Amino acid sequence: MTPMTYNPFEFIPQSDAAKAVPKAETLQDVLNWLDSDSCDLARSVRRTYTQAVKKLVRLLNGSADRIPACSMYFHREFPNRNYESSWGKTFSAAKRWKRNVSAAINGATGLIAEHRARRSRQDSWSSLQHALEEIYTSGLKPTLISNQKQLISVQSCADTARKQNLETSEIDPELALHLYNSAPTAGAKESVAKAFELLDKVRSSKDPRVQGLLPVQPICFEKPARANAVEIPERLLHELNTWVELASRGRWSITDNRYTNGISTQPFMSAVKKVLTTAELAGAVSLPELDTIAAVFDRNVLVSVVRKLRDLDRGREDGAITPRTARGYIENLVPFLERNGEDASTVKSILDTDTWLKAGARCKGEMVPHVRSFCESVVRDMNARLRFLSLHIQFREKANFHLRAAQKATGRETEHHLQKARRYGTCAAFAALETDAVPARVSNILALTYRGKSPWLFLGTGKSDNGRMSIPGAFVKNRKGIHAAIQAASPFRGLETMRWFETKIRPLFRNHKDNDHFFPAVTEATKPLSYATFKSWWSDCAANCGFPGMNPHMFRHGQASILVAQNPGNWSLVSARLGDSEAVCRTAYAWIDHDKLVLAGQQELSKELPRVA
Repeated sequence: MTPMTYNPFEFIPQSDAAKAVPKAETLQDVLNWLDSDSCDLARSVRRTYTQAVKKLVRLLNGSADRIPACSMYFHREFPNRNYESSWGKTFSAAKRWKRNVSAAINGATGLIAEHRARRSRQDSWSSLQHALEEIYTSGLKPTLISNQKQLISVQSCADTARKQNLETSEIDPELALHLYNSAPTAGAKESVAKAFELLDKVRSSKDPRVQGLLPVQPICFEKPARANAVEIPERLLHELNTWVELASRGRWSITDNRYTNGISTQPFMSAVKKVLTTAELAGAVSLPELDTIAAVFDRNVLVSVVRKLRDLDRGREDGAITPRTARGYIENLVPFLERNGEDASTVKSILDTDTWLKAGARCKGEMVPHVRSFCESVVRDMNARLRFLSLHIQFREKANFHLRAAQKATGRETEHHLQKARRYGTCAAFAALETDAVPARVSNILALTYRGKSPWLFLGTGKSDNGRMSIPGAFVKNRKGIHAAIQAASPFRGLETMRWFETKIRPLFRNHKDNDHFFPAVTEATKPLSYATFKSWWSDCAANCGFPGMNPHMFRHGQASILVAQNPGNWSLVSARLGDSEAVCRTAYAWIDHDKLVLAGQQELSKELPRVA
């Protein structure tokens, strides 16, 4: 090991330039700083940041001396999950603009200088990071530090600890919890937790390079449970499963000698679990002391549950749900109780009279604001619409990029590129099915089988052969089977992408040979890819292709919105495409027809006026 030529506990003083940075309060202060001698940025960078800040002022339609220089305010007004063409011609351009604005604000307010000063300290944290870097780059103990992200987590943890002037040796379980809670963001908290886990792992290796730099005792850190987290006792969960089974199993068929026409258990399970945990939070019951879940359906308990849900929503507290979601849960209690022979009159009375829940009823079936904003963008912006309909091609190109990069890389880098290719490739096949077959619900697409007995998906054998998708009604939400041809000659080229996924991407799944599902699970031998895993992949890939915040189900909404806009009044076409009733389609997408009628009314009103040259 190379001897250190510096005192690891000696602090480097903050530079004069950092000390001279003013604490900007408005965007005008930011512009003044960028134009001042105290700004040590290159002229070209200053111009870029200045243009970005001036653009922000224009978009906010305000005065620079009245807009706060605050990154939190900026990101609240321009959230990462949204994208509008006014922010940048492309999503990548919008991201660059946001980065430039944030950098200008953080530089003018002194945050960058403070962060730089903390990172430049030579202390126990810097020595520990240096030792961990040596262990990682040596490659002799890959099971100890397996990837660069672990080192980054320690770096982030060090920044949080330096704000508190804490050295590595001072960290104990109590201070570890304090550091975790003081981390500014959810990502920073996660980094702190991962850093503590790594430090305990390194301790067990007894590597001499880190001895004396670690805390005196193992940290053994466990992330604290959420303040409002409530655990349902196992015996109550067992009873709940019985109730849910009775409510969802359907009717007994005397000819088939079994229960038929059953429904999903998930809505009942989610609703009752929410009622149970909220009743505990409201102090109406004590779950560990309950003998039966029937006690939570008492009139006074249900009243306390609804009031608690309303208070959480109005206070925007952790665990809050919207009136729309709450009403859905409470409505599910009616058939749940009646099918178990219980009285549901109190639930019906609450639904009929509670004003907060009625607000949820008024918007039931209508789009939530961020989904409607997304649909408006693909309907009104032709560029966004074309990118949306060809999304599977963009995903496919990115997957191919990572496949090529994997061939040139080695070791962990190869694995990283193959994982990325698997993510983008899976999203490409899903998007292709949504456009070239039908925009089915995510659960149905992930459950597709294409081998084994009676497969649901057939991709054809020859290049010009059509494919087909057929999902039995028993597995569909509205009990109507899904049957669709997949045209080989479709302009969307979806079948081509599905076949590419089968040959290039599907083999990247561990159990692809033995799993009959088109989208196999990552680890389970016979199960389909889980929704949680797919959703995390989709969210990441969609954001990188210009659609931040678009969840998989919004692909269905986007397609329907385009169809309604292009075929006004033809609800039977939209209904057939989605598999929903015409009434449901009208409720969800009527705003598109309404907007067109308003525009038509404006044109009709002004038709006799002279046209502007």
